[in-house]
Amino acid sequence: MKKRLLWRVVAAAVAVCFLSVAISAIVCSVGLDVTTYRVNIDGIADGVRLVFISDLHGKSFGKDDSRLIAKIGEQEPDAVCLVGDMIGSGAGEEDIQALTGLIEKLCDIAPVFFAPGNHELEYMGSYADFSDRMTAAGAVFVNDNYADVTVGGQPLRIGGTMGHGFYFGRTEEEFRASPEYRFLKDFEDTDIPRICLAHMPDTFIFNGAYTLWDVDLVLSGHTHGGLIRLPFVGGLYAPMQGFFPEYDKGYFRLGDHMQMIITSGLSGHGAVPRINNMPEIAVVDLIPGAQGQ
Repeated sequence: MKKRLLWRVVAAAVAVCFLSVAISAIVCSVGLDVTTYRVNIDGIADGVRLVFISDLHGKSFGKDDSRLIAKIGEQEPDAVCLVGDMIGSGAGEEDIQALTGLIEKLCDIAPVFFAPGNHELEYMGSYADFSDRMTAAGAVFVNDNYADVTVGGQPLRIGGTMGHGFYFGRTEEEFRASPEYRFLKDFEDTDIPRICLAHMPDTFIFNGAYTLWDVDLVLSGHTHGGLIRLPFVGGLYAPMQGFFPEYDKGYFRLGDHMQMIITSGLSGHGAVPRINNMPEIAVVDLIPGAQGQ
């Protein structure tokens, strides 16, 4: 009798767990959370609000992304940053048209800055006009380049890269000849605040790369927040970092001067759903003060 009761309790517990996971997967496939960060940046005179998103992977939140656009508009940003993988692998013309439509609507809210992720680079390998189409839609497209702009009355240097800020299997000569090295060397050479859109946090987190470059704030995605988030543990898996990644989502201080925010993004990854991990719109309030206060 006791053994039968124990098995019933175990079976009920397993059923509850499976039901909870299923409900979480459904909620995390349609929900939208907003996470707000306040970041001190040297050289900021007045507050500037950035909204950034990543890893949409061609997903739509409402017809023509109406829910996503409305939620971003509610944050009243001074600029919107798209930090890569807005399209998915194997994207076609319909996906590109949906993305340009999204950019056009976001441009009605605030200036849009777009740095590519690995899926955009994959697409650009076959279709060289991608960056021109994003620019025609209204975005400032930054791929190993930058723009000196005024956002919310504040001068900023906003750039983007998908490269690695360290040797990454290359000789020193090869690294110094790379597009990302030339970009970062030029990008850091300014007195105004430097905001780098780097789809992969790997650009700066590995091999002490953050010690090599004078960048004030890095905005990243790519990790999907670890996809499945375990209570009291965090993300389960992230590309390049493996299981239980240290840099899955949130704010990180890298070394003495670099700050990084990683968004958990907006979609799942292939057939793997998001669990306990709501799609995220990240709001970053840049405020005056010494870095990291």
